[in-house]
Amino acid sequence: MSNEDVTIERIVAGGDGMARLADGRVIFVGGTITGERVRVEITTNKKDFARGVALEILDASPHRVSAPCKFVAAGCGGCSWQHLAVTEHMSTKVAIVQEALRRTAKLNEADASSLVKTGGSVSSQASRTTLRMAVLQNGKLGFRRGLSNELVETNPCLIAHDLLNEIIATVKVKNATEVTLRCSASTSERGVWLHDEHGRGQVTGLPKDVGVGIESLVHEVIAGVKLRVMMTSFFQSSHEAAELLVAAVRAAAGERALSGVDGRIIDAYGGVGLFAATLLSADVPVSVVESSESSCRDAAVNLFKHLAETRDTSQPSEIVHSNIEQWSPVSAGLVIADPARTGLGPLAVSRLVATNVPRIVLVSCDAVAGARDLRLLIDSGYELEKVTVLDLFPNTPHIETVSVLQRKALTTR
Repeated sequence: MSNEDVTIERIVAGGDGMARLADGRVIFVGGTITGERVRVEITTNKKDFARGVALEILDASPHRVSAPCKFVAAGCGGCSWQHLAVTEHMSTKVAIVQEALRRTAKLNEADASSLVKTGGSVSSQASRTTLRMAVLQNGKLGFRRGLSNELVETNPCLIAHDLLNEIIATVKVKNATEVTLRCSASTSERGVWLHDEHGRGQVTGLPKDVGVGIESLVHEVIAGVKLRVMMTSFFQSSHEAAELLVAAVRAAAGERALSGVDGRIIDAYGGVGLFAATLLSADVPVSVVESSESSCRDAAVNLFKHLAETRDTSQPSEIVHSNIEQWSPVSAGLVIADPARTGLGPLAVSRLVATNVPRIVLVSCDAVAGARDLRLLIDSGYELEKVTVLDLFPNTPHIETVSVLQRKALTTR
């Protein structure tokens, strides 16, 4: 492969720097910062673009710093923005969201700039309470190197909660390639789940209090509400991240809509009921729509105060075990949607719009997918009011946004 010297124009969605080759094509280079001149080795050549790795930083950005984690310095790909000063993370993420709104949501420059607001950030060494880690040949845990399947042992992990680092330090795993570790910052409960399709996985060296298996669970307290979370259920990356996200959704939705005065609340992709349980009074009717069986079980406990799986038909609320695409819409006064990284997509948008809901709060964990969903909702008759950028994943390019849309008023002639 050939080498070339380029100047990084900006950091794009996904976290790579973007530059232009001498032939005019765009090239994406990881581990680089806006304004830097870099010698790159071209590793992927396509007709319209290329990818490369930085061989040498010829002119470094003043925002370049040494990685605070020795494992990242040695090649671990888990925290790919440790070369960029923490003070620059939020502004860089805001710029990425603005570009996505221009390019993908097709907003004009003025709107893309004015509608994007800076939200909260977790601390740069926030304690992750959930980690999915790879198993090395020696049975220890780690992460993959950047752009590689090679594994790096990470003991201790800089971003892991102390309760998880205690597990990482002593555990050994056989016959499984990945594990999920989870702890509660509120109760100190913790568990381990082996990703093992054939049931032959073994784990040794665990502290006595650690639960093992898919039925293991922890309890976390968010916004004053105690939530049950099974090992196979999705939950936010840290206690601090969950608190910030709940606060941002509360601000976006508004107290009127959350009061239920405008109608039923739809908590789409509702998970363990994080938003429904923390933002809504018990008398506000809510439909939590979720495809994960374990998350539905958790949500039933979290919403119905342990009346759980025996359905109490007097309850104004419900847990619907379904994909949004297969769900039958009902009339609603507020939709809160928190889809996976791939976003809603056209079919899910059509289901949510069919509720005839006046207000939608969309949580997105990918800037481009979020912008694509916003374009679909705008085309369906909604007006974008605000996009708040949250930094819930320090030292990484991962971006969380909370967008609020209001249905346009019908005009009569």
